Amino acid sequence: MNIAVVVWQFLRPFLVFRIALPVWVFLVIGAWLWIDKTSDIRTAVNTYAAELIAGAKLDALEAQLIEERRIRAWSDAKAAEASRIADAERAARVDLEITLTLTDTKRKGLADELAAIKAHPVSGNCTVDQFLLDRLRNK
Repeated sequence: MNIAVVVWQFLRPFLVFRIALPVWVFLVIGAWLWIDKTSDIRTAVNTYAAELIAGAKLDALEAQLIEERRIRAWSDAKAAEASRIADAERAARVDLEITLTLTDTKRKGLADELAAIKAHPVSGNCTVDQFLLDRLRNK
């Protein structure tokens, strides 16, 4: 038996049924889709769709690159600002250390002057001794 005869005998009841027109329409559409897979128009449409998708992906990657560059510029600016603040803090610490050193030296000098003043006793008539008199600006 031929395969075509077996298939025809199997499909014949479906095809000659009263609503045979929709079955034939589906068969024609299915055949058209099967033939259409290899057509030049389908190939052109598939190529265009692939190019369109690739272009969209390229646009998305370019947008992502622009955003990453913007974030990089922002983070570089923040790092430069933090570095500037750290430099200012370092300079302030150095100035403070110098001021503390000078203050300590000045305190020791004042302590020596106080000791010198205490070493010269004040006379009973409450006069200013010569040491203090020499230190007055407007004599």
